[in-house]
Amino acid sequence: MKRILLNKIIYDIQDTDAQNSFIRDCETAVSHRLFKYSEGSYPFSDSLYISDTHEKCALFKEYGYPVAALSHKNNTGQDFDGLRYIIIDPELISLEDYDNIYRRLCGLPLDILKTERIFIRESTIEDLDSFYELYDDPEVKLFMEPLFEPEKEKEYQLSYIENIYRLYDIGMWTLINNEDDHILGRAGIEYVDAPGTVELGFMIGAPYRRKGYAFEACMAIINYARSIEGINRIRTRVRKDNTASQNLCKKLMFLPVKELDNDLIEWELMI
Repeated sequence: MKRILLNKIIYDIQDTDAQNSFIRDCETAVSHRLFKYSEGSYPFSDSLYISDTHEKCALFKEYGYPVAALSHKNNTGQDFDGLRYIIIDPELISLEDYDNIYRRLCGLPLDILKTERIFIRESTIEDLDSFYELYDDPEVKLFMEPLFEPEKEKEYQLSYIENIYRLYDIGMWTLINNEDDHILGRAGIEYVDAPGTVELGFMIGAPYRRKGYAFEACMAIINYARSIEGINRIRTRVRKDNTASQNLCKKLMFLPVKELDNDLIEWELMI
């Protein structure tokens, strides 16, 4: 299981039947974090608030709490416009799902994968300084598009977090060395304009190259893509003169399929 940042799930459910069902049918890991809301109680940190009424959801938002609505057959007239998350079948929602909702509402990155040596998570604005260090390298400059100027790059990353991560739950992610927590590179998958296809991208910082980190990260991401419904093809595009990346593609079992403009070769892997 991925690490869970969510401390408590604090509920205020006015409908008795819905409350009983919510408590009774949730999975055990969720039930251990349930806490009934009490007016005037001290706000718990790292908590998600849930209610089945417009009034209480609005109050929680006014307090600045991360809040989701609970919809059931007895509150169909409630207006939950403006809320990002409305829970319909709570018995189907895992603790990890609730943690993801909490993170999205709080602007926290989702954990994606953890391998023997690498922790893979969504990127944050705080990663940018490390990205600039990684990109300030002759090999990276030769084969990759540069980052924008700092203010423009910050705007781009904020837009990416809002419009790619939150809409698609995939994207380019940050790779972190498990041993020292230093950022060692970036890798990830993005949807492209071809049915069932995502594009794999990867970049490893100079101190970590030729040590198997790129293969380890990309192999984990490929296996992750296999678990996503609707994805059956992964492509990647590599410069003809980028021997190291071409060798990585071969090791990952990609096949070259066509030459493109700008001296690029497209490789593909059917999954």
